[in-house]
Amino acid sequence: MDDLDIAPVSEGHVDTIDVSRFGQPQFRKKSERPLAWMVMRDRFDQFLTDLAAESGASVADSTPVQSIFETDDCYEIETPTGTVRARHILAADGATGPTARWLGIASAPTRSAAYEVEVAAPRDALDHWHQAANVDVGYRPWGYGWVFPKAGTLSIGVVTAPARGRAIRKQTDRYLSRLGLDDAEVIKVQGHPIRYRRSVAEPVARGRALLLGDAAGLADEFTAEGIAYAVHSANLAADAVLNSDDPSATYADAVNQHIQPELNAARTISRIYYWCVTTWPWLALKTSKYINYLWRAFFRAMRGDSTYAHELSFLPFNGVLIRTLSGNA
Repeated sequence: MDDLDIAPVSEGHVDTIDVSRFGQPQFRKKSERPLAWMVMRDRFDQFLTDLAAESGASVADSTPVQSIFETDDCYEIETPTGTVRARHILAADGATGPTARWLGIASAPTRSAAYEVEVAAPRDALDHWHQAANVDVGYRPWGYGWVFPKAGTLSIGVVTAPARGRAIRKQTDRYLSRLGLDDAEVIKVQGHPIRYRRSVAEPVARGRALLLGDAAGLADEFTAEGIAYAVHSANLAADAVLNSDDPSATYADAVNQHIQPELNAARTISRIYYWCVTTWPWLALKTSKYINYLWRAFFRAMRGDSTYAHELSFLPFNGVLIRTLSGNA
């Protein structure tokens, strides 16, 4: 998407990270260039759908897939409006989508739970979070709360371990209260699990069916972000379908080469960070406040100027500690 102008659906950008602990402000760090562009998913997804239609795609809206049957030369996809036949399936139906189950592709297990609300925030809150995102730490066993500014609204949520999923709504309500937004009008609420692919052995394709993005567990275990990997995996899948006689193997190899190293590095960084911030919270926060290299590295990775794997290789304790924390859990 490097050459795609998303200005028509952009809600602004973020260049500042505001770190807090249980709602108590700690410090702010600013990047010299935007870290991320904000979008509303409904508008962003429709924007991409319209571009696909303009490029020749046939869009079947409001047509849920009910089942998929594999034949010798195609897939038969049953919908309420009839059967669709396709030589390939590129499934982007999310972490809870049924395609992987129907086609016998073992997807990554659920590793975290997320809950988010969109609120119509008052003007002072919108001004405070203008071009700034909040990262609220201290959640156990791990996780964080976030605020992302949009045009006239704030996206506020919490991501945490799946075992805490039953309490995540209460955690979010407490977070809203700490932000002084417990009385703000809630426009939209959504909760969802997040899957994390942790091994090249976890399949992302079978035959001529390929799983994309969250459906394949391609999410960042440090930030829980998935759109970038969804876009990247879609490009890899398109290339495999168009140029390979064995798209499943080609796509899996490409994911393992281009995406999995970043997921592995994100998991290692996540474990180091959450271990530090829950074991020695004040020391961890003081250290991250004053050691700007860590923030410069994070900003480079977020902007796409570098990668997690590259930045991780420069950490001074990149030996026994990292190997210990990056083991299976």
